[in-house]
Amino acid sequence: MRLLTLARKELEDILSERLYLLAFVVQLLIVVSITFVALLYSSLANPEVLQGYIPPQQVRIGAIGDASMLEIENVKVVPLSQSSDPWRALREHRLVAVLRLPANMSEAVAQGRVELTLYIDNTNVLSGYADAMVTRAIQKLDMELKRVRAAQIAGSPEALLDPVRLEIEGERSSPPPEFVELMYGLLLPFILLLPTFLAANMTTDAIVGEKERRTYELLVVAPLSYREIILGKALPIAAIALAQAMLWAALLMVRGIPVYNLPLLMLLLALLDLLFIALGVALSAFSDSIKDANVGVTVMLILASLTFFVPVSLKNALYEVSPVTLIAKLASNPAVRMEEMLPGFALLAIAAAGALIIGEKLLKYKENLRV
Repeated sequence: MRLLTLARKELEDILSERLYLLAFVVQLLIVVSITFVALLYSSLANPEVLQGYIPPQQVRIGAIGDASMLEIENVKVVPLSQSSDPWRALREHRLVAVLRLPANMSEAVAQGRVELTLYIDNTNVLSGYADAMVTRAIQKLDMELKRVRAAQIAGSPEALLDPVRLEIEGERSSPPPEFVELMYGLLLPFILLLPTFLAANMTTDAIVGEKERRTYELLVVAPLSYREIILGKALPIAAIALAQAMLWAALLMVRGIPVYNLPLLMLLLALLDLLFIALGVALSAFSDSIKDANVGVTVMLILASLTFFVPVSLKNALYEVSPVTLIAKLASNPAVRMEEMLPGFALLAIAAAGALIIGEKLLKYKENLRV
């Protein structure tokens, strides 16, 4: 009962703190915007990644000449006069690209050769996407013309152009590989770890704040053990961090990014929450002001980020047990093999339990020194 009373008081204090509410809003903005950032970055390698995410009105392509035979998808084609200067038109009409075509496309096709020129504004992040859409339209027209000529020669264009044909039933709904690698390998773990990192800061604020308010001594002499004090502070913080992670995962799924193995993923994040809360408790034992505690948390989070993310890029021995790797595997693979996850889970559980015990002993030790 005493433990629940302390936990309820701590939860009320957290929910009434404006700084934490601001942090939650900032995290929400990060989660909402980060998928679009991933799309833009992925589009550098594959511009077609953006298809389906960008409204046609945002990609305006000017057409000088006859574009009636071209079907340029998911862009807005702006007709320009035959005498228009392409580079000036890019600036004056706020275009992503300008395509110069023959004045009469049908006549040019009949003569056997069509020459097109694409002028691109390379300072625009959507220029690669515009290039990809125009290229796709030209390739489609090129194939149609080849079929007509192949039919005239052989009677059956498929015999010449499509000797092997692949039919795919159903719809390919998975995101492009560039987007998948960036999102699941880096950004999704970063998003889900945001509440965990914040939990360490909330823990130090909760304990060191008691010291600054001169209420820590009252808490220590209350009929509560150090373990109950830690649990009373930790439980609401862990619950809030886990609820945030579930909300961020739900937002990602709403935006069309599947997050698999959600129960196991939440268990993993719960262990990480406990580990960082325990580290926050240990830091609180050596801090007498929130300013000092915040410095310690900042250094700890920098070291933790390096420990978590560097093995992923180096693919060294720690790669398989890195929390980032575990999160990426669980979130991206619906048929994950649990035996591959067990070493990482076991290591985190041992680290969290050990850190909690060390944090409790440090609080006792520092309090005994003060007395």
